Amino acid sequence: MVGRLAERRADTGPDPLHEVYDFANWAAEQAPADSPLAILPVVAHAERYRVLAAAGHEPADPLASGHWIGRRARLVMKAAFDWWLEWDQDGHPRRLIDLNFLAHAKSCEGRGAEAAALFLRIGEHMTPDPWSYPDRDPYPAFRAARAGALGTA
Repeated sequence: MVGRLAERRADTGPDPLHEVYDFANWAAEQAPADSPLAILPVVAHAERYRVLAAAGHEPADPLASGHWIGRRARLVMKAAFDWWLEWDQDGHPRRLIDLNFLAHAKSCEGRGAEAAALFLRIGEHMTPDPWSYPDRDPYPAFRAARAGALGTA
């Protein structure tokens, strides 16, 4: 649902009030405190970046994009990271996917220490999304971000 919503009105460019953000925030707010839906706003942010970069509104390199450092992005990333610290869900089936989205966001945001904590938890369990966004080879992108965060680059 978030991926499809993110694709709406791609031609209009960046829009901090885009409906995908509202939907993801609403779903996260409606969920119980320990629900992994707390990560949904991070996924929405990454999906919107994917769409904007593919349409040429954002750089193809997520590190070169301001998409991850705006006020909304910082608030979303902080809330999701704080949720992870409190409720890390080892048994949840989407855990590694969610951790990859959060590690990607923290890497793009320039929050190396927070990204490092996530990369240590992820280990070598990379998921293609979001590391492939918008049209990148996910394996080198993951490895470079992981090495940068862990100081092994």
